[in-house]
Amino acid sequence: MTTDSEHPFDGTRTAEVVEKDFYDTIDDTIKQAGLAFPTWDRATEDGVMPTCAAGRKAGNKFSITLWGGSSPDPKAAVEKIKVYWKSKGWKIGNIFDETDAPNPGMQIGATSPTGILVVFGPTKNAIGPQDKADWTMIQVESDCTLDPSLNGVPTPKTAQSR
Repeated sequence: MTTDSEHPFDGTRTAEVVEKDFYDTIDDTIKQAGLAFPTWDRATEDGVMPTCAAGRKAGNKFSITLWGGSSPDPKAAVEKIKVYWKSKGWKIGNIFDETDAPNPGMQIGATSPTGILVVFGPTKNAIGPQDKADWTMIQVESDCTLDPSLNGVPTPKTAQSR
């Protein structure tokens, strides 16, 4: 197998290590965003996805999309996340600015040094109910692991495993 900067471990990290990195990334991104994500519960959320590839081998990954509250200033939110991710050595990807839309928002993507992909999309609540909890999106996808302990069948995780 070969490695590249997008997938530096190319399936070699254990499921336990990938899982911890995945859930820690979600918690860290939520903390940095400073917004509420009321459906997120690390202790009960199962994000196992059954398909991914590391080289020519099939493996498993973790993936989730979360929806949270509105952002009073999407540009400031994206800049804050960008600066933070850069400080941690993340590779910043595309940034989309739709702050001139009826519901102003932005989106930024980045890849962690371990290959975790995160997309953060804060949206300002310009229209609609103020307490709506699905304005800002965080999407996280782990690197692929070839560890056979993840057989692609989502199973509930215990709080102790996180």
